Amino acid sequence: MNFFVRYFVGYVVVTALAVLLAMKLFTDQLVPGVRQSVEETLVQTANLMAEMAAGEMAHVQGKATSVEGIEAMFRAYEKRRFDARIYGVLKSEPDLRVYVTDAAGRVVFDSTGRDVGKDYSRWIDVSRTLKGEYGARTTRENEYDGTSSVMYVAAPILREGRIVGVLSVGKPSRSFQGFIDLTVAKAWQSAWWLFGLAMLLALGFSYWMTRDLRRLVGHADEVADGRRARIPVEGRGELRRLAQALEHLRAELDGKAHVEKVSQLLAHELKSPIAAIRGAVELLPDETDAGRRARLEANIAAESERLQRIVEGVLNLARVENRDRLDEVERIAFDALVADVLDTRAARLAARELRLDIQLAPAEVSGNRFLLRQAVANLIDNAIDFSPAGGTLTVELETADGSARLRIRDRGPGIPDYARPRLFERFYSTPRPDSGERSSGLGLNLVREAARLHGGDIVLDNHPDGGAEARLDLPSAKDT
Repeated sequence: MNFFVRYFVGYVVVTALAVLLAMKLFTDQLVPGVRQSVEETLVQTANLMAEMAAGEMAHVQGKATSVEGIEAMFRAYEKRRFDARIYGVLKSEPDLRVYVTDAAGRVVFDSTGRDVGKDYSRWIDVSRTLKGEYGARTTRENEYDGTSSVMYVAAPILREGRIVGVLSVGKPSRSFQGFIDLTVAKAWQSAWWLFGLAMLLALGFSYWMTRDLRRLVGHADEVADGRRARIPVEGRGELRRLAQALEHLRAELDGKAHVEKVSQLLAHELKSPIAAIRGAVELLPDETDAGRRARLEANIAAESERLQRIVEGVLNLARVENRDRLDEVERIAFDALVADVLDTRAARLAARELRLDIQLAPAEVSGNRFLLRQAVANLIDNAIDFSPAGGTLTVELETADGSARLRIRDRGPGIPDYARPRLFERFYSTPRPDSGERSSGLGLNLVREAARLHGGDIVLDNHPDGGAEARLDLPSAKDT
């Protein structure tokens, strides 16, 4: 499981648990809160009706149990119909239950008409109120149905400071259950919206947390493919320090591997010219024939020159490969640079009787003049080496789509299929068509590194009309 999925799943789990816990706490507090609000209203209603009952009972001398006025008022209340929509819940019928007891706790009035005459002195709302305490209870009308409970709050009926009865007001729980259900439904709706928003935030948070990790993976893949790029993580955070540590480790390991590989290849390449020079030196003192002696001296000179080219190529390549960015960047007239390099190769071109077909469009690039000059020189030298004597060398420079493209084409035998995958390897080259000699193979490797540092590309392939063609693409200089 990748880090993005881990972050996302972890965020989702934490958010889901948080939402569920919040909803549980909310619902656990909602029902008691509603009941407390209803109970407070019942307290006010019971005390108001108890005052009314006290007045009615006081008008009948000697009959403390007379509640004709209360009964008439309640029957009129039961006949009322109203259309009250309270926060989405419709109320249209009365739902209060009222009963009145005498000082002994016997029911003298019951709005339902069921319990008149019964002894309610043991009910907690009546018994506590008769003692001068606060009396309230909740009782199920059906013990097997949790929704049938009714809340009762009682108030004393006072006359001349004495408790002469109790009035208790009841309200069924189902009458305010609609408010609870509506509130819970809206709360869950809000919770789902909150959860959906949290999922979007989780996606953004997971992407943000893993973006630099993906960049590091991409950077590692580029390094593994031989394409170096700058460290992709900015800032001063832990990932930046991790990227720098990995880059330092890569540089150390790559440096050691590079030194070991170059040393092995260099030793292998130096064996041949050294052996040739040693053999010629051993034969030279005993050679009396002037012609053979001249050939031995020429071999020594040629192999010495070959040694010099190898050493210079290694030094130039090492200087380029150790760079991650360009130094001494300047604006360069690329067409003038190519023309200048061709002028320095006039003697070699004349020696092989090569004709030049030059088309150089004005082009400017930004870069290091020394590296670009060395890269162009290596491409031209390579084309000269593979051109047949008396042939034509085509050099074209054009600009298009914000880039400058240099094409150098020879009319030689082309690139063998077996050599194409290894063209840019160090110390690898195909034999020259005329002499059969091989170069160090470092020139094209330097061209590739120079193109990389300049943000360009180098392609070497066979031309459809014969011979090989090198294409060096470089970004054009931007106007500032």
